[in-house]
Amino acid sequence: MLYDLFAMSNTGATRCIVVLVSDLIFEAKIRSTAQALGIETVSVRSAAALLTEVASRHPAVVIVDLSAAGPDPATAIRTIKASASPPPVIAFGSHVDVDLLAAARAAGAEQVLPRSRFSADLPQLLSRYASPDSGTGSATGHLGHETAHDDP
Repeated sequence: MLYDLFAMSNTGATRCIVVLVSDLIFEAKIRSTAQALGIETVSVRSAAALLTEVASRHPAVVIVDLSAAGPDPATAIRTIKASASPPPVIAFGSHVDVDLLAAARAAGAEQVLPRSRFSADLPQLLSRYASPDSGTGSATGHLGHETAHDDP
C-alpha cells in the first residue's frame, strides 16, 4: 500500500481521497492534480486495501480504476456503498468494457466514466467531490449518476 500525503491547504482543512489504481503514470496524474487542489491522496493496489483505507480514513471520495480492482470491482464498490455513511465513488475504465462500466454503475458508483473522459474531467471531479472548499465532499445533485459510454 502506498501513501502519498501532501501538505495541508491554506485553510488547514485537507480533504482525503482514496485511489485504487495500478498504472503508476496515471496514479501520478491523479496525485499531482489532487495536490494542486490541496487534497491528500492515499493510493492502494488492491480491492482489499481499498476497503481497509476507506473504512479507516472516511475519504471525501473514492476513485476506482476498474481494471485494477481485480476480477469483480463491483463487489468492492457495493461494499463501500453499503457502509453507514458511504463516500461518493468515481469509477473509470476502458470504453470498450461496457459490461464492467455497467456493473460499476449498478453497484452504486456516482460517476462511471471511460478512462479518457475521467482524465479530461479529473480537475473538475476532484473540485466537486473533494476540494477543501467543496463542503461535504459529496456532489449529489451536482452530477448524479453520470455515465459516459464512449471516449470523446
